[in-house]
Amino acid sequence: MKIHTLIHTALVAEAKPIIGHFKLTCKAKQPFNLYEGDGIALIVSGMGSENTQNALVYALSLYEPCVAINIGIAGCVDKTVAKGTLFCTTHEGLGIPFASCSSHEKAVENALHVKTTLVDMEADTFIQILPKNIEAYVFKIVSDHLESSIPNKTDVGNWIGKSIKQWEKYVRR
Repeated sequence: MKIHTLIHTALVAEAKPIIGHFKLTCKAKQPFNLYEGDGIALIVSGMGSENTQNALVYALSLYEPCVAINIGIAGCVDKTVAKGTLFCTTHEGLGIPFASCSSHEKAVENALHVKTTLVDMEADTFIQILPKNIEAYVFKIVSDHLESSIPNKTDVGNWIGKSIKQWEKYVRR
């Protein structure tokens, strides 16, 4: 199957609404959850830089996409930004609000050392691993304001599901 777009999520809860929306079917559970559909592949890496790197290296050994999208949740230092708000962290002027994002190995609970609006665990590695000839987009949804509590899976799924219409135009089939 010719894959034009590779979508990456860290969490199954992030992947579920995308799998349903694009009618993707499961191709593998090991070494990563991998789904395919009409010109699209989706890989679920697990959280963190190392998992992201390993998943992308694996996916790029199978596919030669022209577009890659990382979609997932992120903490936000600005408490006035509502949970569920979608940002693009790689491109300005898409009609989606732009925000800076930095990746950290552990959940960040103190904004003092953060110089970006958003924090996550995967975006930096996602951008670094992809070959430069692949058009890369990172979309992040605010899930928390650096609290220690973990967002529930239902909220995560709902936020991702609501965001798809805003970023799906960047998916190539």
